[in-house]
Amino acid sequence: MNRPLRILVAAVTLLLVGLTILRMFESWPNDSHLDHVSGAWVALASDLHSGLFYRAPYGADGYGGTRFFPLFFCLHAAGLALSGGWRFSGYVLSAASVVFLLAGCYCLLRKSGVDRWLAVAGCAAVLAGSSVQDAFLTIREDGLAAALNVWGVALCAGEYSRRRLYISAVLFALAFATKETSVFGAAGLILALLASKKVGDGVRLGIATAIGYAAVIVTMYAASGGRAFEGLRLTLATGSGFYSLLNSPITLAEAMNGYREEMILLALALTAFALTRARLRLPGLWFLCTLAVTLVIFSSEGTAGNHLIDLLVASVAVFTVWISDLSSPDLGMSLLASASLVAWLGLMVQHRYDDLVPVHSQLQEIVRAAGNSGRPILSDNPLVPLEAGQRPYVLDAFMFRVLQERVPNFGDPMWQMLKQRRFGAVVLVDNPDSEEGKDTYSNYHFGDAFMEVLRQNYEPAGSAGTEYIFVPRKNPAEVH
Repeated sequence: MNRPLRILVAAVTLLLVGLTILRMFESWPNDSHLDHVSGAWVALASDLHSGLFYRAPYGADGYGGTRFFPLFFCLHAAGLALSGGWRFSGYVLSAASVVFLLAGCYCLLRKSGVDRWLAVAGCAAVLAGSSVQDAFLTIREDGLAAALNVWGVALCAGEYSRRRLYISAVLFALAFATKETSVFGAAGLILALLASKKVGDGVRLGIATAIGYAAVIVTMYAASGGRAFEGLRLTLATGSGFYSLLNSPITLAEAMNGYREEMILLALALTAFALTRARLRLPGLWFLCTLAVTLVIFSSEGTAGNHLIDLLVASVAVFTVWISDLSSPDLGMSLLASASLVAWLGLMVQHRYDDLVPVHSQLQEIVRAAGNSGRPILSDNPLVPLEAGQRPYVLDAFMFRVLQERVPNFGDPMWQMLKQRRFGAVVLVDNPDSEEGKDTYSNYHFGDAFMEVLRQNYEPAGSAGTEYIFVPRKNPAEVH
């Protein structure tokens, strides 16, 4: 094998690992990559740590309603109990999930017959993805779900035993318990077994996985007293429809802006899938299932680039296995190393502008500006009330808006609290006077009536970082 290429792969891998570690040490203390979605995950873990497993859509604890599945925030809550702080436990869980994912990618590629150095190049390409970097640097479930899926596939790639088949079923069930859309690993492996005429094993895996999925759903229902399903029933497949499904390839392409590695690897994977004669083998079928589910995911409103992580991993797998089958590892290493180097340059720019954003100090500034009134803080970023030592009144402002549109009078308790000025402060993640902010609060967070009620009873009190603070009006004055 070409020695200079091995040196290039090693150098690019070291550059990526070094940059990732640097980003970790600089961004974690600043909370630079935490946003309102991370806040919802942290709030779920905090609720569980306090003894509440899933809120009802509305109840004494405020507004819940989420389509998030529980394994990640359950592990986070356990870590919170051990460490005493949600930051350390959350970051360590996210980082460990990505390390687990990379190890699974390497195992999968090696068991699929890929040369060692080509497998290293494939893992480097995965680490270079912005979706993987985001999973490492923030607090949310994507890395863990992807890792469990990859290991489920890896255990049965190449030679496998009946015991490994059932372990894979457990891993697929755990992936489903982490992220409800994580079904493509099981689907790809079952189809591959059926295509290779191992019908009995395919049926066994399908039944075992289905039992695992059912166990997850029953556990969620029983442990939450049915509260989990009140929200899921109303929020799953939000905004999906026939037209949005037809439009999902365009939505997916638009979401890839800024995700260079994902875009390059998807193009390479589509080329490999089109040219390979082994489309019915495991890598090809897994890629096809992942692509299909990803398109369905992107037919739902509010979908962001974090959902590209599984497609990136499957793209790397199908491309590297195809290149390996062609006995062209040097070509594969060259393409993967080049793509990773291009992505590394983009990540350097992200590091410069994104990793030192002082979100942590901004949260502290917001809490100080909101004052110590003893009243709850309302925010579409749950991290704000959490930083103030409060339980967030609204778990997820996006889901509040969805439920408000579907359930008559759902928002009335919150509108009443705003009218009575019972919140000590209201903190918004977008400027409501900007065009982007107007769109956010009309179509995504809280919904149409929110800004009208807010302005009648609260007045602007400045901003901190990217957050905008409103405090109660001293007099029930008109809004001019």
